[in-house]
Amino acid sequence: MKASTIFTTLAAVLPAFAVPTARSTGDSFGGLAIHSGSPIHLSAINANGNSFWLNKETTSYCPNTTVTSCPEGKYTYFTNGNNTLSLSVEVPGGQRVYVAADGSLGYTIPHGSVSGSQNVSYTGFNLRDSGIHLQYKGADWLAVPVGGAYKVYAAAAQNAPQNGTSFAFRVQTVNATFGAWEY
Repeated sequence: MKASTIFTTLAAVLPAFAVPTARSTGDSFGGLAIHSGSPIHLSAINANGNSFWLNKETTSYCPNTTVTSCPEGKYTYFTNGNNTLSLSVEVPGGQRVYVAADGSLGYTIPHGSVSGSQNVSYTGFNLRDSGIHLQYKGADWLAVPVGGAYKVYAAAAQNAPQNGTSFAFRVQTVNATFGAWEY
């Protein structure tokens, strides 16, 4: 598939996304799974239930009684830091992204962390290829089927499952400051 066809397809699949560009720390971006010929190709990477999924809707929350206006919350947006990754949310304190002990990609509750008894990694996230390719510890990702969706795992995680479909996390520029109040 030619690059122009891919970007036309991306624009149709995710209208809030634009052509990828180099990322700088703090910019918001979305993500697409890239694995040609697979059922996950061009699937959005979505936050749902404190995990990340392909072929599953984003879930978000807006406290209508205390906030006058919330972002739409329909898409999942991220923001990168120095070797870290967060969700692009408006809620004070934010939401951090981590790799759990089982290798799954997860996120904290607003301005929270994961219980101290759980072994998670908040570092190891890096943008490659001029900022359009997100990796964890220099490796790509796995999509593991769960029901009709696919749960996202870090391929470099020590306990990552062996039955997943590998994919590249393609960073997509977005024209939004925040994706949601909270996910």
